[in-house]
Amino acid sequence: MRGNTPGVWKFLATATAVMLLGLAGCATAPPHTSEKAVQPVQVSNAELLQRAGSAIERGEFGNASQYLQQLEQRQLSNSERIDQLLVATVLALKSEQPDSAEYSLERLQSLRDQATSSQDARISLLRATWYGQRGEHYAAVRERVFIAPVLQGTLANSNHEGIWNQLMAMSEEELKDKGAQNAGTELGQWLELAILTRHSGLSLDDQIAALEQWRSRNPLHPAARQLPGSLAYLSTLAAQRPERVALMLPLSGPLAASGQAIRDGFLAAYYQALEKGQATPELTMLDSQGAESVDQGYAEALMTGAQWIVGPVSKQEVVTLAQRPELAIPTLALNYGDPSPNNEASTPANLYQFGLAPEDEAIQVAEQAWADGHRRALVMIPEGPWGERIFTAFRDHWLALGGELGETRFYTSQSDYNPDIKALLNVDDSASRNRLMRQLLRQSTEFEPRRRQDVDWVFLVAQPQQARQIKPTLAFNFAGDLPVYATSHVYSGQPDPNHDRDLNGIRFCDLPWVLEGGQLYNQVEKNSDSGQGPYLRLYALGVDAYRLLPRLPQLQAFPDNRLDGETGSIQLDAQRRIHRQSECAIFRSGRPALLSQQ
Repeated sequence: MRGNTPGVWKFLATATAVMLLGLAGCATAPPHTSEKAVQPVQVSNAELLQRAGSAIERGEFGNASQYLQQLEQRQLSNSERIDQLLVATVLALKSEQPDSAEYSLERLQSLRDQATSSQDARISLLRATWYGQRGEHYAAVRERVFIAPVLQGTLANSNHEGIWNQLMAMSEEELKDKGAQNAGTELGQWLELAILTRHSGLSLDDQIAALEQWRSRNPLHPAARQLPGSLAYLSTLAAQRPERVALMLPLSGPLAASGQAIRDGFLAAYYQALEKGQATPELTMLDSQGAESVDQGYAEALMTGAQWIVGPVSKQEVVTLAQRPELAIPTLALNYGDPSPNNEASTPANLYQFGLAPEDEAIQVAEQAWADGHRRALVMIPEGPWGERIFTAFRDHWLALGGELGETRFYTSQSDYNPDIKALLNVDDSASRNRLMRQLLRQSTEFEPRRRQDVDWVFLVAQPQQARQIKPTLAFNFAGDLPVYATSHVYSGQPDPNHDRDLNGIRFCDLPWVLEGGQLYNQVEKNSDSGQGPYLRLYALGVDAYRLLPRLPQLQAFPDNRLDGETGSIQLDAQRRIHRQSECAIFRSGRPALLSQQ
């Protein structure tokens, strides 16, 4: 479910355990019966509540539901009814039934003025968990900060980490917006701390310095007294960062331009850190194309004394490394091998994989369209293995969200996309029905072609020159009102309003490096002989590869954490594959405009 984090389930387990302890003292022993008159034993309300809570802990949700249904039909005191609804809410949250959880929380709200202080606190905590499951992270943070002063012990610690987990799930833009609204308050200070932690322009050293400044300004804040999440880990990361790094990139051959762009982005971040007086590793550049095999190239990197290797770039070379039982030193590959779902041990423990996977963008587009209220999609995607990979990622995630697919067209590059689009929109069927009607009636009829009406958006994967033809052709075929969402491939990366006016209205997700620029972007653009050109996204990959090296242990130890980089908001999965969430924009007047600023 969207918005879930391991912290949510940790809290629910804690809440259930605490609830059981509270109910245990209320349970009464069954009455004594003589052998002469055996009567059915009436299980007490407290006993039923405890049985329901225990069943939830064991994952026996069906049994828990039966116990709660029995209680629902009984006469309960207000206190017992509140306890019953608390357990029902935990059950609904754990079994991923948000509507049931909302119903129970609404009933609890109506009884809240009769709740004990302990019950009131649990209502707030469950409401915060419900907000988090719904993706309303700010509401969850606000609820948790409000209730924090009255919590103690395990619940207090769980709530403290829960605040941080929800802050880390918010976007940098939302953190800044809510931080400005709550300036000077304890909530505002939480938001300020999250902003400096997530700030894409801050290196590890910058963040350590900013953290100390924040603590000195807010010495009595709960997070200053007990650093949440991975913040206490930053100094350890700084002390353990590698001193020697080997870059194993294709600097000759067919991938030379790509390898050089990654190298130049990596060096741009390196020299920026050097100029700030920060600790930097000793670098060795190796041309992966100069070795007979990836094994030979890897051995050469080891001979340099490197403590980390960055590269290779070729997918096949990454696959080769992924098939090794182990790697001698940590390696940040700049591409992805073949994923092995639910098998953490399928790749060497020292191998991390990081690239600009279009599958991540397809998943993000699905989530954006769903959040915008769309439910049934048409898909236009290039024919071939690359397009099929993107489609598979999109389809699986879209269907998991609850969306539906109207129709999919795999197109080839061509000068006229009208036949494909007419078929996609069923405009041909409309014309065929009109011809049949004329034949049956044997007279002319007024006719206006129509497109299908059972879909509400289009997912498009296309290069700029293709999209500039496809978007107007959709409008020509009566689909000008259908929202179109695309991956970053729709944008060249360079503003071209004269040509890109035909893309107006298309929503797409792309790298912050591309959409926002910034000081380092401008510096790289200036220092490149002819600008970054079509390789600008690979420059961003190089920048983030440098900044990620000391942070990978942090992301691995704290899987809820995200780092905002030039390629997007970065998170590490259990197989040490890095996933990105980019910025989303819309074409207006031939230029991309950030949706977050609309």
